[in-house]
Amino acid sequence: MRTVLFGMPRSGTTYGFSLLSEALKARGEVQEVFEPNSLTQGTFRRMDGLVWPDSESTLVKILYSSPEMHGWSGHDAADAFAHYDKKIFLVRDPRDRWISGFFYRWFYVHDPDPDEFAVAHKKVRAKEGKPDSLPFYRLHSDDPRELAEHAAQQKAKLDELSALLDRLRQEGWFIWHYEDLVDRRWSAVEDYLGIPLLGESDLRKNFRHVARSQVHSDWRRWFNDADVEFYRPVFQDYLAAQGYDPKDWKLEYPSALPASQGSDYMLGLFRHPNGPHAVTVPVIQKLIAQVRTNVSLFLKDLGLKKR
Repeated sequence: MRTVLFGMPRSGTTYGFSLLSEALKARGEVQEVFEPNSLTQGTFRRMDGLVWPDSESTLVKILYSSPEMHGWSGHDAADAFAHYDKKIFLVRDPRDRWISGFFYRWFYVHDPDPDEFAVAHKKVRAKEGKPDSLPFYRLHSDDPRELAEHAAQQKAKLDELSALLDRLRQEGWFIWHYEDLVDRRWSAVEDYLGIPLLGESDLRKNFRHVARSQVHSDWRRWFNDADVEFYRPVFQDYLAAQGYDPKDWKLEYPSALPASQGSDYMLGLFRHPNGPHAVTVPVIQKLIAQVRTNVSLFLKDLGLKKR
């Protein structure tokens, strides 16, 4: 069975991919194809040089974004995977996805500007201590013109996505909601696939750095009243068209926000050990450690014990 999981970044596609792989492998061998950039003449190709054949038992995960961002346009994907047996598009409440995307943008692989990171990190720390002091949209920018452009761009992208989802439904794709995924309401997708999701294994270790909260409705905590006023006209049409309650903008007004899902999370991505901004051990500490090692080896050679 050929299966494809398609979705926007920060919409749970990696978690969904893990669940689908586990369920499919329980029934036999499955070839995993993770985020290829193209499918031509029966071969998947990725930017790093990896290739896979488009075999009969394949599970593919692709991301909805521009080719320049190494993703797939909606219509290109719909055409390329028309022959697949099972086609799933994973959607997420855009309010939650925007929050998750804001924090994930500071991952070192995105080459974030250090000065911009420092400003954003300071703002996030301030908001965590006093959530109502700063609207979430102000973490993006303080420039009214830039914010207006941001709102217009987000509205246009959601209108485009909504039209794509309408097309995919007509062509037999299953639209899987992130909220159902994380709440383990799996019966509908299981009926579509014809197999149960086992859910016995968690997100794989090599993917865990991308996970932030694995919950939904985070926007109720991170947004304040000013955010509702700013974002309602941006998201309203999409929410109404894609199965969300457009009238539900209820907030929670917490007294504080968790740094583990905000400032600490973005700091961990920015200063990831593999990145250029990793926190290195000071040279003096390295020298001390080396001296201690050498002394221990010397004493061992002499048959003495270190005091």
